[in-house]
Amino acid sequence: MIPIEFIMLGFALFAAGVAGMATSRHLVIMMMSIEVALVSSTLVATAFFYFSADGAIVPLLFTIWSIAAVEAIMIIVFYRYMVRNEMSLDVGKLSELKD
Repeated sequence: MIPIEFIMLGFALFAAGVAGMATSRHLVIMMMSIEVALVSSTLVATAFFYFSADGAIVPLLFTIWSIAAVEAIMIIVFYRYMVRNEMSLDVGKLSELKD
């Protein structure tokens, strides 16, 4: 039996990630919102497979979370690069960098 709490938590985190993506124009906040949405889908998948397949999903869980940690590190590095070069973090202004 799959606990409904994990599924509801996953959907709430996914909704928070989508809301953060839709309402913010700041690049780092948008990237972290995508990260929250991806981790929430991992939570739902993990809850489903862990409680239905007797814990066979645990290696996949560690793989997915390690990839998420690398993505978070890349976001931090990208943010520091943009701040150091005094680039705007507004998504609307990033299209102006083409010229």
